Amino acid sequence: MRDETVINSTGRVDGSGSVFTTAVLAVNALVVLLIISSNSLVLAAIRLDSCLREDIRYIFIGGLAIADLLFGLSMTYNFITVFALYWVDSYYGCLTAYVMPVISLTASSFSVFLITVDQYVSVVYALRYRNVMTATTAKRLLRAVWCGSVFFGCTVYMGWNTYDGRCLMLDAMSPSFLLTMGTMAYMLPILCMIVLYTRILTIARYHVRQIALQEQINQDPLLRERGIYNFKQFLFDFRLLYALIIKAC
Repeated sequence: MRDETVINSTGRVDGSGSVFTTAVLAVNALVVLLIISSNSLVLAAIRLDSCLREDIRYIFIGGLAIADLLFGLSMTYNFITVFALYWVDSYYGCLTAYVMPVISLTASSFSVFLITVDQYVSVVYALRYRNVMTATTAKRLLRAVWCGSVFFGCTVYMGWNTYDGRCLMLDAMSPSFLLTMGTMAYMLPILCMIVLYTRILTIARYHVRQIALQEQINQDPLLRERGIYNFKQFLFDFRLLYALIIKAC
């Protein structure tokens, strides 16, 4: 049977009872159900377990789960408005179908970046981690991420769009906005995460080598004696230098 689904000049999807539309809605419903259910379980686990609520890492994970949950809900709105009920004649109704995913995906991207930052601080500044990354700091960072994401998404309502009555993404969303979103919301966090994880890997390998060397010294009496000798030699040289400085003064 020939597929009769057509997107007309107004951006509506004609032939809503076709096989294509039914398949798209079925796949979307499955994906959205998985997104909403999985992130709801994560939030429920954090909410019910006091140990998780007190862990700084799970504050960021909770923020990521909220962003992904919002994305699932926004995709539901998007597909219902575009494929089912055709709520696309309205200026704000059409833009909202794309602004909500933009806000949620931007918040999700930067939430993953905050998780990377948390891991970096815990490795590089391990002794000061509890003082640097507190619950208050984590919540402030998440608020900043959400405020920035909402502001960025709302610029579409302020005129950063090319809506001309057709509610298709490439027709309604400005190319400059899509380029900025791809660069600032995705490419920049990814590049920063690559840099941070490279630094984390470098420090981790250094600590592994130091631990292996220390174990080797503890197991080898000759190396241990050599280490003690070098330390004594260092103390002797230091005392000699100190004495020369005092004598010169």
